[in-house]
Amino acid sequence: MQHYSVQIFTWTARNGVQQVGSAIEVDALNPKAAAVSLLGLRLEDKGACTKLAVRVWHDDTHMAECDCFYYH
Repeated sequence: MQHYSVQIFTWTARNGVQQVGSAIEVDALNPKAAAVSLLGLRLEDKGACTKLAVRVWHDDTHMAECDCFYYH
């Protein structure tokens, strides 16, 4: 298990990207599992139907990158 910070966000053409709540700390096997554990919804790597997505950061101060997944 690894530690991740997960941030849920939404977007609209009018308001742009908006964070939903605050970042949530999660222990999971990988970034996608961390995202699924929050809402239990199916995830994809590309945006589509819904306007709800998640960013997942690894708990490593040397890595500023994040994984993004889109809820369907």
